[in-house]
Amino acid sequence: MRQTRFLRLVVAAVGSSFIVVVVHGSTLHIPLTTSKSRWSAAAASASSSSSPKTSATTILVSDTVTTNPNDSVAPSALTVMADESEGESAQKSTDSGGNPLAQLIGYAKDSFVRTIDGTKEMWTNHGRCKEIRAKQQDYREKLKKRWEFEEKDLTPKEMKERLAKVNGGITYDEFVFLIKGKEDRGKLMNLGFLMWGAPRFFPYALMFYPEILPSPFAPLPDTSTKETKLQKLSRERSHAVLRTLIAIENEAKAVPALAKLNFFGKKGQARRMDEMDSLGKTIGQIMTTSGIESGADGAKVVMNTMENLLYKKGEDFTRAEKRLVTVPKSIATGIMNAVSGPNLFQTVMPHFLRRGQVLNHLQKLAEIDNFLVNENIDLNGLSTARLLEACSDRMIGGPGRTDEELRQDLNVWLELAVNQPTQRIGQSGEYFNENLARTALLSFYLVCGAGDSRSTSYLPRLMYQGRQEDDMAAAEGRKKSRKR
Repeated sequence: MRQTRFLRLVVAAVGSSFIVVVVHGSTLHIPLTTSKSRWSAAAASASSSSSPKTSATTILVSDTVTTNPNDSVAPSALTVMADESEGESAQKSTDSGGNPLAQLIGYAKDSFVRTIDGTKEMWTNHGRCKEIRAKQQDYREKLKKRWEFEEKDLTPKEMKERLAKVNGGITYDEFVFLIKGKEDRGKLMNLGFLMWGAPRFFPYALMFYPEILPSPFAPLPDTSTKETKLQKLSRERSHAVLRTLIAIENEAKAVPALAKLNFFGKKGQARRMDEMDSLGKTIGQIMTTSGIESGADGAKVVMNTMENLLYKKGEDFTRAEKRLVTVPKSIATGIMNAVSGPNLFQTVMPHFLRRGQVLNHLQKLAEIDNFLVNENIDLNGLSTARLLEACSDRMIGGPGRTDEELRQDLNVWLELAVNQPTQRIGQSGEYFNENLARTALLSFYLVCGAGDSRSTSYLPRLMYQGRQEDDMAAAEGRKKSRKR
């Protein structure tokens, strides 16, 4: 008599190449073979061996399951031996099936389908970007007619410059979509140049630097990790902060090996080491300043400390100063690692490419900041997803932060990066290095996030624990003195 008998099975997830099944608390991965017929997963009853600590469970993958002891087991059965000894268990699985050729064909098919879907998505996004830009153009035409009527002394050149700065007529979500569309088009052009100029390097770039792909072709996020996206960002950025501080100290104290060979550059090397030592001490003073109880207070201290470097009278900043050529390499590398995450490709990347990535990120932040300020976007109206995205791009926040905290820090960022500089240069006629200012703010919020008690990386938490306790005690003392 042939019957189909099922034990208690819980299907945890279904993937493209396997099924995850939980049998009596044990997780089993059952590979699927390529067949036109329907496959069913069932479990035969476990048979005990002579040893009470060893048991065997047979998982069958076939059309039917035979429970008659006289019938033979199908050759496609997957047997799993579970050995338990003194509270420790180990599972070993052997797969008797699996056609490599069929798996290769399935992989090629999935890759082809995903390429087609990504191409369609890129084309759809391009069409939506054109619609959004058309709305912007209509809004600019209306402004142009109004300005021609109200301000008749404007020259065509001045009118064109003013209109070029206008990004209104669209919502914040549409503007963010435009920014992402521009990034994807830039990545697509870079891929084309890479395939044409260095085709042999192209596979290695995809392997070690997947961020080079546009978002429709980007690899799917890994959901097998034990941490969320925010927790991963917090851990990676905390590590970037520690590596950057160590690099600054090494540049200030240790002479590079190649610099020792240059007998005529000792004075220049000594001057650079003194500058790095001064920078490290300044960072230490800001980090240990008493009274900094929030990111807002610390950001204001940073901007006041760097005031002489951010503003300039008489003449504009040079192109090298605007492009952060004078910023130490360790800081630019640390910010790039925090923005794009660590990968092997960065270790061989020239410094000017690293600095270029940081500048691209700063330009993106500047465009979004100006849109938020000029269009009077209400931060309270931003959704949680948009708020997290905006703050994450500025290295603000981390795990456990509330929406109210994020909005407060984002508002302080806009005040220090846009509102106050615009008001000051309008009154005094000074020049403002906005790239350097945003670099300083990014660096501060990275350090602030690494020292936060809710940071995922436990090492910075332990390092900052004493300072946090001192700040809390100082805050309590000030509250008591005010009451008196």
